Amino acid sequence: MLAFADTGFIASLYLKESTSAQARKTIQAAPVVLPITPLAMLELRNAFNRSVQRQLITLAQRDALWQDVETDIASGFLVLTPVTSEELHTKARQLSDRYTPTLGTRSLDLLHVAAALVLKAKDFFSFDDRQRKAAASEGLKVKP
Repeated sequence: MLAFADTGFIASLYLKESTSAQARKTIQAAPVVLPITPLAMLELRNAFNRSVQRQLITLAQRDALWQDVETDIASGFLVLTPVTSEELHTKARQLSDRYTPTLGTRSLDLLHVAAALVLKAKDFFSFDDRQRKAAASEGLKVKP
């Protein structure tokens, strides 16, 4: 199954969040390999750093979490997947015209949905309502 997970979903697999148990359950129910774009790598690292700033984790814990991400890349669970900027942004602009006037989607929401579509994903993992609605409207099967 080709799936795509937004950064919030991926972060839930590593950080202790209210959505963590549901994210793990979703992955265990339908084992997948998840592509991770350079944008998602930046967002994930930034999520870890924001957790340090909010004093939810220490720098040492951030480094350990990042090592877990690197291990998951090495194991093939996460696959570094570049997407051309032109293709990604063209698709995101199209999505913006379709969904932002009614859903209020944010640019990063659109970039994740666009990446899923460019990569021809069938499933889209996200906890973000606006992103989920846009993805579902594009024919992606939204989980959880």
